Amino acid sequence: MTTTWFMQSRGRLSHQDYSWAPATAPGTGVPSPGNLLAQGCGGRSISDIVDDSKSSLLLYTLRERPDRKQVWILLMTGLHPTVTAESDHMNRDIRVSVLGAGTGPVPPSELAAVACLFLTGGLQSGVPVSYGLRDAKGFAVDADAWAEVIARATDLAVPPADRVPGPDTVLLDTDSPANRQRAAGMLVDLTSRVAAGDFSAGKARLVGTEARPFLVVTSLLGAESLKRLMPWCGLSERVSGQELAHVSKEWGRNKVRAITGKGVTSGLAVYAVLTVLAAIGAMIALLL
Repeated sequence: MTTTWFMQSRGRLSHQDYSWAPATAPGTGVPSPGNLLAQGCGGRSISDIVDDSKSSLLLYTLRERPDRKQVWILLMTGLHPTVTAESDHMNRDIRVSVLGAGTGPVPPSELAAVACLFLTGGLQSGVPVSYGLRDAKGFAVDADAWAEVIARATDLAVPPADRVPGPDTVLLDTDSPANRQRAAGMLVDLTSRVAAGDFSAGKARLVGTEARPFLVVTSLLGAESLKRLMPWCGLSERVSGQELAHVSKEWGRNKVRAITGKGVTSGLAVYAVLTVLAAIGAMIALLL
């Protein structure tokens, strides 16, 4: 499957509700956007993770069977049309979401490039959608203009981040322009390291049948909810400052339960939350 793009919006009239339209010619056998998103992200419903009226981003793989190619999903929400603000029949702002899908051991180059464009503010001016049509959708995507956006994203020079989380790390921080820029640099760094064989997406549990999300930018989830989701990097306005969590091995289950007094999530791994200020020595002493 080549990288395929869709946009979701609605028309101005009451019967023209939100729906998806292709932004590029769909490849053979590409599932519909509804079917792709219905599979969720990291074991959770998409609507539980992002509010599509707010500026949000999800970059993750579907939890496919081992005999299938890994399908990468990029969802960006809270966007607006390029030309001017549009309102529906109730004078509400019409919003736009963009969905990209492709396959590979890491995010395909187009997905990674557009994600970086979003993170660095390159889509704030909007996406090429027009309105006023009298058909059922009430909007249309300018495929040629979107191809130009992809080309601009591909040419974007994003410096790699100077520090990136390790393969067993969950990095959480406040959603801010600076931290979005850093997340873009981390994405550039990681994809290049995987291509060079210096980083294993499998070891980091970013791919596979129990894959955790790669990157989450949300306005819904706080720190504890993000820790349970276990993205490699998560940004949220509900996170007050940088926090680190480490995805521990199966042997840590009983020790984590002993510390927290709670059960833990089953699967390939369980996690113990360690903030950057955690006294590691004291924690070890508690386990003895």
